[in-house]
Amino acid sequence: MAELIDVAPDEARWRTAVETVLGASARTMLVPLDRLDGFASAIDGLRMRGRLTFEGVDLDLPDLGPADPERVAGKLVFQDSPFSGWVQAHVGEPSRNALCVESADGLAGPGFRVTLAGQTRNGRRGAHGRNDTRNIIGFSNADAIAEVDAELADLEERLDGVGAEVAGLDRRSRVLEQQRTSYDVVAAARFDDFDVDGSDRRIADLERRRAEILESDDGLQVLEAQIADLTVRLEETRRARYAAEQRQRELNAAHGDLVDAEDVVKDRLQAMEDAGKVVLSPEQEAALAVDFAAAASPADPADLDRFAESSQRLAERLRTAVGDAEAEVRRVDDDLAQVFRLYKLQWDSPNLGATADSYPDYARILDEIRGEGLAARRSEWRRRLTEWSGQDLVPLVGAMAASVEEIEDRLEPINAILRRLEFGASGDRLRIRLRRLSPAHVQMFMKDLRTLSSGSTTELDEEALEKRFTELSRFMQQLRRPSQLGDAATSLTDRDRLLDVRRHVEISAERYDHTTGELRATYRTLGEKSGGESQELVAFIVGSALRFRLGDEMRSRPRFAPVFLDEGFVKADSEFAGRAVQAWRGLGFQLIVGVPLDKVTGLEPHMDELLAITKNSTTHESWITPIADAGRLDGAPGAV
Repeated sequence: MAELIDVAPDEARWRTAVETVLGASARTMLVPLDRLDGFASAIDGLRMRGRLTFEGVDLDLPDLGPADPERVAGKLVFQDSPFSGWVQAHVGEPSRNALCVESADGLAGPGFRVTLAGQTRNGRRGAHGRNDTRNIIGFSNADAIAEVDAELADLEERLDGVGAEVAGLDRRSRVLEQQRTSYDVVAAARFDDFDVDGSDRRIADLERRRAEILESDDGLQVLEAQIADLTVRLEETRRARYAAEQRQRELNAAHGDLVDAEDVVKDRLQAMEDAGKVVLSPEQEAALAVDFAAAASPADPADLDRFAESSQRLAERLRTAVGDAEAEVRRVDDDLAQVFRLYKLQWDSPNLGATADSYPDYARILDEIRGEGLAARRSEWRRRLTEWSGQDLVPLVGAMAASVEEIEDRLEPINAILRRLEFGASGDRLRIRLRRLSPAHVQMFMKDLRTLSSGSTTELDEEALEKRFTELSRFMQQLRRPSQLGDAATSLTDRDRLLDVRRHVEISAERYDHTTGELRATYRTLGEKSGGESQELVAFIVGSALRFRLGDEMRSRPRFAPVFLDEGFVKADSEFAGRAVQAWRGLGFQLIVGVPLDKVTGLEPHMDELLAITKNSTTHESWITPIADAGRLDGAPGAV
């Protein structure tokens, strides 16, 4: 019924009073009287978490007209519907149509009355206060959404404050830890270790005694001189050896280059020998004859006595021509690159480069423009721009939202498994909580994405179309992979930070009382927990993560069940280890744990089979020995 009534705009200050009086009736589902039996049969087999209150009503009852403005019914407006007459009559009943008074002073008197704050009285009976339920009366839920948004903003602000406080405590903890370490070092050190003056005095005394010993023995003086001389010669020899090694590396590199060049020359000579001659095209032969004549001038090119000199001059002439041609190629490449950069500045495209290697692409564009005309190319460009903003960006909006929702949906089956597993000594439960983050850069990105993916470009004029293309180019620049950009533009892409939705959420673990639902602790890191507590928490988190990564959280058991743990639970006692093992088993995994012999007793109550691996330190051979519980051996007393 709440959707069929609303507080009149000029009576908004009485909303609390109206919600208090009509709260129960407003949550009643109205069913046409002729469909009541069918409705009851349809819902009878449903399992519902709460109670659904409904009532069969007559339709199209006459409108009762304006009600007393001093009472609840007179402060409402009614939705025009077949239920309107019944709703007016229902609200107008004396048990609901309370007299509205400003304060508690007006509660004295006959009949049902309600104050502005929501206190009610009917004769000697009265009530005050509301549950935590939200306001539901109204044609629109805009006010409720605004209230939820305000609460979310307040919670975000409080979470940020708590996060800052935690960060401050972490920094303080690190400082205290450093101080404690420093104090431990100071407490463990001897005074002689950092007594600089005392150490200097002892060094000076030892130096003095050494000098006295040397002065008293000529043989020691000779040996001292020899040691000094050998030290100098050793250092010189090391320098010479390093220089020789460096020279050797340089010669080896030069030798390698010469060997490669020799191979190239041999290959060319072999090719010429196999062919019997050097084959030139008629154009090359004519050009070479002209160059040879110019190189031999003013002598006769046919003079064989001057052939070696003429050939050398021809080689110099050809080398000069090659250098000029290479310079001309570089100049033309630079000119083409400048033209291509100007083109991209006006009509940028990620599929076009800015070097001479992209000449065929630009030539194809020029041919298409000449063949189709600028008007047709402009129309084609507008069509592609429409496809870009519509077919590409619109699915991206839905895909990003669906990805986060998919993570939430996949976490629910895992939390359902965790609800069956005890965590901690008090038998609490653990659940994985996902919190959506809203960084400023992501909010701006999503705003731009919705703006650019909405609307049509077919109705834009030329100036607006150019502006739209510029905005799209800037937007798409963020989404390109670094490999698609040049070195200078690599820093402009922010693809992973914007599109990877895993960076838009925060995953934490919450410990709660499974009977009352009271939150006991929230884990984002292992923190200062003991070894056993840490390993128990790790077992729950890693097991849940494996089920999530395997993508089979809806199955009763994972598709790959065996999990090998090397030195697993070595820091945990039997109690912690037992709960950790039960967590792995509850998540459907089969544990295979390898631990040293002295750690077996902690895991012994929880193992199904025990295998001892022994290694012979002499032969380095290993073998496996099954170990069974003596109490399980039938008819074998005293067996080991």
